[in-house]
Amino acid sequence: MLPAVGVVAALLIGVAALREPTPPDFQASGQPRPLPAEGSMPAVDEAAFEGILVGLRGTPVVVNVWASWCAPCRTEMPLLQRAAENYRGEAVVLGVASKDDPGAARRFLDEFELTYPNVFDETGRIRVALGLTAYPTTYVFDRDGELISTVRGGISEQRLATLIEEALR
Repeated sequence: MLPAVGVVAALLIGVAALREPTPPDFQASGQPRPLPAEGSMPAVDEAAFEGILVGLRGTPVVVNVWASWCAPCRTEMPLLQRAAENYRGEAVVLGVASKDDPGAARRFLDEFELTYPNVFDETGRIRVALGLTAYPTTYVFDRDGELISTVRGGISEQRLATLIEEALR
């Protein structure tokens, strides 16, 4: 009987590990701030980041937290650029460089010719507020500013498009 209990417990743990994690209890607040210009990467603190999200209410927002040293980040940058172009006027892609050197992050943006807006998490508080546990992580906010999905690790183009379409509903 005891080995059967161990097998059931292992199965339950395995199923729980495969489920998409529950998004953190994150709700942007504060004074609305403008979205940074495309191709820019200003250093911002948590309050400024939240203000950007507040300023984008009414539009779905994809926030991608990345670092120049992150191999999966390199893979998904071109698909994030395509999503930013394909959903222009309907949804916004916002990159957040975190736990990185500002110069290396800027070179990374230039290397991939990324034009969608990015910010630099100068204090590390943005990644803490979002509950970041892996690079890259993609957060999808609906039109009301509610966090509706979190994808830890690399994201596929199909998964990203599905999440954006869900946020547009």
